[in-house]
Amino acid sequence: MPIYKITKSSTDAVSQMRQAYYSTLTAPLDGMWEHFSFMADQYLIEDGSQNPCAYCVVNDENKLLQLYAPGVPDAQELFSDIKTKLNLSGAIVATHDAPFLAHCMDYQSAISINALLYQANEIGSAATPAFPPSTDFRLIATSELETAVAFAVAALGAPAEWLTGYYGNLIGRQELFGLWQNGELIAAGERRISDTQKPYADVGMVVAAEYRGKGLATAILQQLVLICRAGNLAPICSTEMDNIAAQKAIRKAGFSSDHRILAVSF
Repeated sequence: MPIYKITKSSTDAVSQMRQAYYSTLTAPLDGMWEHFSFMADQYLIEDGSQNPCAYCVVNDENKLLQLYAPGVPDAQELFSDIKTKLNLSGAIVATHDAPFLAHCMDYQSAISINALLYQANEIGSAATPAFPPSTDFRLIATSELETAVAFAVAALGAPAEWLTGYYGNLIGRQELFGLWQNGELIAAGERRISDTQKPYADVGMVVAAEYRGKGLATAILQQLVLICRAGNLAPICSTEMDNIAAQKAIRKAGFSSDHRILAVSF
């Protein structure tokens, strides 16, 4: 068995391998989980001849998020080596990453579904959204950042500091939309164009608590699909396994789910 050297590295150092890894997936990687992988520790793996042969990504809970080992003749042994040397507690793995998933199955003690991954159906199924009368769906302006952050804090309970940076970036990229009624922001939608997986764009929506159950989430997603299609983009999204309301809205908007994000314990 070759002796592998596993060294903590950087996102830039593994970027070329990461792009090659994306090309092996049978469906696009969800943008949120891709972001989580960027924030985690990157490891470059070298074989006995000190040639880079693989990379992996591990988060602060010692869970493996990505593994790419092209052409490694003993990938099962390599996985075991990584598990031992990095003291892995488990993995977060998508069902469209067959090699990674297969190795996780060798060591799993428990598996649960974390999230459902969706892709918009064919263009013929795109529907025209039915927004309520006297509402206006449009891009959120830079001057409206504070309003958008206050809305999301109330709707999601997320930290204002984080939302300010996140929404500020989306507004700068013209990727954050709002649904306004009589001057009040009652819902928001985002279309995040992937920088690494073209032509995909992640879409999502947030609706104020008092306006939920009225079909706004579905209408926003339908409108975001139309915006994506106008820009030759393929819409994708995801939601947690226990968020039944979001799943219904996503399906009504013309999305289907063939893949899952699994939480695997070793």
